[in-house]
Amino acid sequence: MIKKLQIKRSMLVVVGALLGVPILIYTIFFIYIAFFFDMCRVDNLGETPSPDGRVSVVIYSVDCGATTGFNTRATFAPANRKFDPDGSKQFLYVRGQHDFHVRWIDAATVEITAADAAAAFGEGNIVQRENSMNGVVISYR
Repeated sequence: MIKKLQIKRSMLVVVGALLGVPILIYTIFFIYIAFFFDMCRVDNLGETPSPDGRVSVVIYSVDCGATTGFNTRATFAPANRKFDPDGSKQFLYVRGQHDFHVRWIDAATVEITAADAAAAFGEGNIVQRENSMNGVVISYR
């Protein structure tokens, strides 16, 4: 009776190891990939510096793979540094791919236009749209 119980325990340990080790390896691999590799790609579509050269409007998109839709975003970034999407706050985020054009009126006013403005700035596509940020007034057409 004791021998049968020991055999059952041994079988349980072997089966547990055979199932547990692959699950543990997969979990460690997933955590490693998720924390040490950025799974999203940022495409810088263009930068337009302000007249005083202090900041630039950066138009960009973020692609996180097949599970996310296309998007177009805009932010202000220091003109003398490389654009870092993690270090800047976007003022425009719309669904879909759009060709935005940036025109500075002066150092405190910028205009964002799109050839497909009705689609780009339509209520169903806008995720975020600010009218001013960092002391700059933003208009859309």
